[in-house]
Amino acid sequence: MFLSGLVRDGSDRRGQSEVIGVVLLLSVTVIGVTAVVASGAAVLGDAQTDSRIAQTENSMSQMSSKAGLVALGQSGTRAFDLGNLGDGTVDVRKDAGTVTVSHVDEANNREELHRGSYGAVVATVGDTEIAYQGGGVWRKDDDRSVMVSPPEYHYQQRTLTFPIVRVVGDGHANGPVRGRLTGAGGTGSIYPDGTVERANPLEDGKVVIEIQSEYYQGWYDFFEARTEGTVEIDDTNRTVTVELDIPFQTSIENAVTTTSPDGITTNGADKPNPHREGVNYPSARGNYYASGEGIPETLTVNTGGQPVNVVIDGSFEPADIVINGGGTVSLYVNGEFNLQGNDAINEGGDPSQLFVYIHSSASSSQQGTPSFTGVIYAPNTDLTLGGTTDFEGALIADSLHINGNAGTFTYDPSLSAFDIEITNSPDTITYLHVTENEVEVELR
Repeated sequence: MFLSGLVRDGSDRRGQSEVIGVVLLLSVTVIGVTAVVASGAAVLGDAQTDSRIAQTENSMSQMSSKAGLVALGQSGTRAFDLGNLGDGTVDVRKDAGTVTVSHVDEANNREELHRGSYGAVVATVGDTEIAYQGGGVWRKDDDRSVMVSPPEYHYQQRTLTFPIVRVVGDGHANGPVRGRLTGAGGTGSIYPDGTVERANPLEDGKVVIEIQSEYYQGWYDFFEARTEGTVEIDDTNRTVTVELDIPFQTSIENAVTTTSPDGITTNGADKPNPHREGVNYPSARGNYYASGEGIPETLTVNTGGQPVNVVIDGSFEPADIVINGGGTVSLYVNGEFNLQGNDAINEGGDPSQLFVYIHSSASSSQQGTPSFTGVIYAPNTDLTLGGTTDFEGALIADSLHINGNAGTFTYDPSLSAFDIEITNSPDTITYLHVTENEVEVELR
């Protein structure tokens, strides 16, 4: 009995072990299947969200092209379809972002040409925003935005065409989203506006475009990669700024022009004629200066009929400059420009072929019996002529002192057909076209 009982008890234990094993196996299987299902559901959800984001980007870009036609008056009304956003939403935000266009003159006086809200149509899918603003489409994930399609902003050959497309209206929708775009007018032309004060070509200073937006990083990337100008970003204020310099242009109508009143003084000689004193000219400053090392004192320039720029970061005392060919030579000097002895600068040449731009406010002098044929633009420089200098062309300086009989000073009337152009940047603007164009968005 005892032995048979032991045998029976052992069989029970084996039976119980088998049952427990099956239960554990089933438990592990259930847990595994549950994890796989949960993981698959998450992956499927992410895939569906990504698909809706891609679909919304494409639909919003299509809406953008239609909105451009409506806003710019090429179409009266257009319908649009953003598709089914599922749990996503679409909002018309008429006060989203601002755009400011200003003109800043040489004295740093700012004239605000336009300031107003941009507005936006914003689709929210999960944690992502896809927005239509300013004629462009932008995507924002967390706190980073990128451009999907470019805005209405076109810069080419010193001309900026900037139609400010402003969204008006309001509304909220989800699920399948459709709507209608209608031209709402706007203020029309902002620049030029038919007045002398706001006319092309622009004369001096710079044009400043400032955009404040939740999608400012995308705007910044667009300006940096696809347009000209100095671009700055302000993360604190969510702002991007673009600056375009306006070249200063002036005709050459006098033998000597000074920026200082009574800027021409003489010691025993008459003032050169024709002359003019007390004229405001901007500095020849800029970022085009390079190292002057390797520039010989005797300089022969073979233009091949094309413009040639010679840049010198420092003072320059040339002995001779010879220009071959029909091109113009522009010499940029970031220091003193001194002539002495028997220096022959473009002697016997055409005055309109040599332009010397002097940036510094240091004094320059001409001594001995040098000859100079060309134009000197040095509105910050005090220039002294001594000896018997033979000067043919034109001079713009802060002041000119003629010591004794300084030789001849001859103005070439043909220079009146030429303009001097001064710019501080290669990113320049001469013509500006800004309009405000409103598009009303109605969601259905």
